Amino acid sequence: MSDVYLRTKAWFGDETLAIDFPPSWKVIEVGPPDSPALTAQVMRDTLSRPIGTQRLSEIARGKTKAAIVVDDLTRPTPAADLLPLLVEEVTSGGIPPQAITVMLAGGTHPPASGEDMGKKVGSDLSPAIRVMAHDSHGDLVDLGMSPGGLPLRINRTVMECDLKIGVGCIYPHPIAGFSGGAKIILPAVCGVETTRMMHDYLRGSRERGGSIHTELRHDMVAVARKVGLNFIANVTLNHRREINGLFAGDVVQAHEEGVRAAQRMYGVSLLPQADVVVADMYPFDTSWQFAQDRGMWPIERAMEGASRVVIAACPLGLGTHELFPVASPLWSRIARRIGHFRLADLDRPFEKMRTVAKLIRQKQHHLMVLSPGLKPWDLKALFPHAEWYGDWTTLKAALLAHHGEGAVTVAVYRCAPFLIPSGATEPQAVEADSRHPQRLPASA
Repeated sequence: MSDVYLRTKAWFGDETLAIDFPPSWKVIEVGPPDSPALTAQVMRDTLSRPIGTQRLSEIARGKTKAAIVVDDLTRPTPAADLLPLLVEEVTSGGIPPQAITVMLAGGTHPPASGEDMGKKVGSDLSPAIRVMAHDSHGDLVDLGMSPGGLPLRINRTVMECDLKIGVGCIYPHPIAGFSGGAKIILPAVCGVETTRMMHDYLRGSRERGGSIHTELRHDMVAVARKVGLNFIANVTLNHRREINGLFAGDVVQAHEEGVRAAQRMYGVSLLPQADVVVADMYPFDTSWQFAQDRGMWPIERAMEGASRVVIAACPLGLGTHELFPVASPLWSRIARRIGHFRLADLDRPFEKMRTVAKLIRQKQHHLMVLSPGLKPWDLKALFPHAEWYGDWTTLKAALLAHHGEGAVTVAVYRCAPFLIPSGATEPQAVEADSRHPQRLPASA
């Protein structure tokens, strides 16, 4: 048998998952190259040499209260590895621990629970540091309008701090092009109406991993400047969900350098002729809501007749999102977009039509979903033809029944939500033997 070892259950064990295939099948792994985690000292040294701004300890001097805004558990950022180092910088600048707040910011996601906050921030912070969760319906400050026309409602606790630091991860994003940067403010600590208008009103990237120089990103940056975001610490991750790159400093300059690194790290070549396509959703496999939103691109690009396999543990089940509930009917999404239509949008009717066509097309996919955290009926709202499997042995038997023991090519896209397809031509490579599946490195 050909064994492939993946990771599964981000935040809920980060376990190893072994999947195996018949010896006669050609198994090719596509994913980011293996890279070591940064040590605490390397990250400390990186923070001491920020990009485009003063050192954080210098920025902190003369300030009285600090907010460290961190993404929530739906994102893979291992903030616990970075927060103690940021606190070192802030306290060395004269702000005591009792004047520091760590804010878990999830935009319109439900506020993080105490257990979720514990997972995210770890156990190494001083008990004097306050840890709390953003509530998009909670206590907000009215900052008027953004340059792009959004009604700005911002978390009051964040606004009351005169030092503001953003912590997040850089990976391809379906609307923002890439996550990270100013996104930790808009939408992460905004009210629900601000966030709803942002998604429906402003133009973002045309594709995940696309341009970050868009109307949407320009407004994000303008809002972050207006709110007073002083410093960001953005990271890239390896396939074990470990920090392998840190980009700290100015909200624009540090983010752009991190995006360039992510493009190099996560760019991969496609295997368009694969008979079996496996999309591994780690580390966005906490819920179906975010797994299917972030990593379905290998499924979309599989050839006609290929078996489409999705692996997502989903310990939180379907998951929730106020703006984009996973069971939301297509017509309601279309109606909401029409309600915010602008004259400026008249030049992109075909873009809207492509989006609608994609949503309709995805409903026709015959997926094979390995997800012990879901129930068979959980998949039907978005994928009525999907087949649910609770273990790999049963799913593998179904693949064998369909393809047989002959020559079959399998493409396993490890950490699919991270990856950026860079072409549609099968790369030249040496075929793997049955004991060691071939691994294709990220493209240059």
